[in-house]
Amino acid sequence: MVLAPLPEKGPARWLALLLNTVASVTLLSLMIITCIDVFGRYVFNRPLTGSTELVEMSLALMVFAVLPVISWRNEHIVVDLLDSFTPPTVHMVRNVLLNIVTAAALYFLGERILTLGSRSLNYGEESEYLGIPLGWAINFMGAMCWLTAVALLTLGIHRAIKRHRQHKSPETNLYR
Repeated sequence: MVLAPLPEKGPARWLALLLNTVASVTLLSLMIITCIDVFGRYVFNRPLTGSTELVEMSLALMVFAVLPVISWRNEHIVVDLLDSFTPPTVHMVRNVLLNIVTAAALYFLGERILTLGSRSLNYGEESEYLGIPLGWAINFMGAMCWLTAVALLTLGIHRAIKRHRQHKSPETNLYR
């Protein structure tokens, strides 16, 4: 199996690799937890204790770990029904505005999540069955929101402007 080269260079490449590895290992553990839980539930009539907590935390960890990488690589799901009817300048302005608005929303969301994470750590909040401290997972989610906001502001805006400039050159046609 040949892996495609990562589009990032330098520290961004290693950060993307780390976050993707965290998400991949989390997905693998999620599959193992689910298999053990289902097998134990139907064969031994004894489900895995705390499997719901582990699945909830794994899902949150997986989603928030890949959010900055997806935003950095601009790999979001896009519905481009009107792109062929609008001029490239409108695309650029739309992309820049969407990146700014989304980055601002993620910044404030991350700030609120980090506040809740700090409060959870101060109170010593733990999961019900397994006693896992919840504050660290909550703080991870807040930090990934901030990292995603930075990715959207830096590369998202740079990519929108660069794509617009490439479209202006006569040898490329990126929008039609």
